[in-house]
Amino acid sequence: MKNKIVSKMIALLLIVLATACSKDDKVNGSVKENYLKVKIDGREKNFPDVRARWIEAGNFLEITASENGSEWVTITVMSETTRVPAGQYSLDDGSAFTILSTHTTINNNAQLNHAATRGTAAREDAFSLKIDKIDNGSAEGSFSGVLVRVEGLTTLGTVTLTEGQFKAAIEPN
Repeated sequence: MKNKIVSKMIALLLIVLATACSKDDKVNGSVKENYLKVKIDGREKNFPDVRARWIEAGNFLEITASENGSEWVTITVMSETTRVPAGQYSLDDGSAFTILSTHTTINNNAQLNHAATRGTAAREDAFSLKIDKIDNGSAEGSFSGVLVRVEGLTTLGTVTLTEGQFKAAIEPN
């Protein structure tokens, strides 16, 4: 079961990274209705393009925020059995919900990825998500964490996310 979840998380990460590079992204709603703001290593960011959607038969919630095709934050909450409800989630909370969070930047045609997910060998990664409100049409909450860039068992770098807040309309499947 754990290998199946890890395999799905890796596949999901590859899909997210592949689709995140699309040039034809359109802004979904206005910043007043859809927003994701966060401090990344102490630097305040307010992403102008924020999207949310249900994936994998409607049980996985994915929230993606991007800026000009050069920087993304993605939060995905996955469940094998039920849709994601409002509540508090963390990487190692023992719940049936698995989190995958990524921060991606592109600079000089080079892509740099940092991630946090359950069951990694990196002791530095951490992620906490609080979903205050969620229904079929929108999700709202807050988050923080430390995302890592690894090679094998070696941590090459970290990115710290603090004071994260989001509100996003959930696009229909």
